[in-house]
Amino acid sequence: WRYNYGNMFYVELVNQYLNIKQFSNETVQAVMNEALKYQGWKYVYGGSNPNTSFDCSGLTQWCYGKAEISLPRIAQAQYDATQHIPLSQAQAGDLVFFHSTYNTSDYVTHVGIYVGNNQMYHAGNPIGYTDLTSAYWQQHIICAGRIKQ
Repeated sequence: WRYNYGNMFYVELVNQYLNIKQFSNETVQAVMNEALKYQGWKYVYGGSNPNTSFDCSGLTQWCYGKAEISLPRIAQAQYDATQHIPLSQAQAGDLVFFHSTYNTSDYVTHVGIYVGNNQMYHAGNPIGYTDLTSAYWQQHIICAGRIKQ
């Protein structure tokens, strides 16, 4: 009877390949050390390096790149490259994704770095920390994303 209706261990067998480990504290610290260099800088749409300042996905790509973690350039592509998890399971170093923060054809329109305690570091205007429990972010949040290592 065990396999007449499928393998009862199927979920466990597949899940072992889907669970992505969180980053070490050292990796998260390296990402944040780079990110904090730009705290207070102006948001620049299309910005992707210190010479131009940053937009949201430019900041995440740059900071993770300095920790030798490769991310695609735009928020939608970063969303597509992560394992999606509820915000309640997010750990420091995960990304946080949002929809409808501006008018575009992409579903994902904003990304930030989850730092813990419902706080995110992102390229707002200016670049810095924000509280994810605010009504604005709650209205636009999609999920957190764990970067595949």
